Amino acid sequence: MAKGQFKIQKMSDVGTDNPIVAGLTIGLFDIVKMAEINKETQDTINSSNLNIVHSLTKAEKIGLQICKNIEAVMEELKKTGVQTQSSERCVNVPSTEGLDDVREFLKYGKQSLQELVKIINLFCDTGLTNPNYKKICDKLKVSYGASDPVYLQVNEDHDGWLKKFLDLRDADEHPNFIPDGKKLYYDYDINWSEAHQKWVVGVPHFYEGTAIYELIKTSIHNIFTFAEEINILFLQKKMPAIVEICKVPEDQQAGWGGRRFVTQLKPPFYPKGAKPEEKV
Repeated sequence: MAKGQFKIQKMSDVGTDNPIVAGLTIGLFDIVKMAEINKETQDTINSSNLNIVHSLTKAEKIGLQICKNIEAVMEELKKTGVQTQSSERCVNVPSTEGLDDVREFLKYGKQSLQELVKIINLFCDTGLTNPNYKKICDKLKVSYGASDPVYLQVNEDHDGWLKKFLDLRDADEHPNFIPDGKKLYYDYDINWSEAHQKWVVGVPHFYEGTAIYELIKTSIHNIFTFAEEINILFLQKKMPAIVEICKVPEDQQAGWGGRRFVTQLKPPFYPKGAKPEEKV
């Protein structure tokens, strides 16, 4: 046997204890295998989901570090209070370490959403490769109708958070999208309020007012669950007649290896374990 015939290379520093990894890999592999689609399509779905995992866990790692740094500044302010000089004519404004990494966070988040378009196109050819979910939503409505679960899910998420997230990434890529005199984001700021007779601390935020901390925390969860649920809704259309995809109650997910969705025979032929919480 030749030396170095087999090679091991670490591709990620996160494992299946991470919900993103568990949900989009082992949580979907069996469901994809059960669907009545050809092997090539199955492989493409699994490959795209793995790419989403790589991009989204990078975004998560970057984002959580930014949030940690924001929290550290706030904790210090709570301890010391607002620091001033020259009889309060000068105020010391803190800064957040690594805040510019929010650009990378937006980039990897968008990459995840762009990769998801490849999966959507396997089931409904939208003619798009970029994550323009408004146009994708319109295509889904034409193909499946206004009452279809896939259309309803994409439409709800687009209006709820998708558009805002992608607009912020577009603003970073195309600064002309940002109103004159503004920049993509702002760090901490401290100003005196005459009305309240106290110093007011402004937290890091984007040019349109969204708090960076809140956007990071919600977007990681939103992108993950959106990707997972879009997979599930499309795969449900390709399940055998006697099989359905069901959502596992949250308090029972540990028993299913952290999975939120499983395939089950339609009632009354449930396997061992609790009945699913709801149908997809």
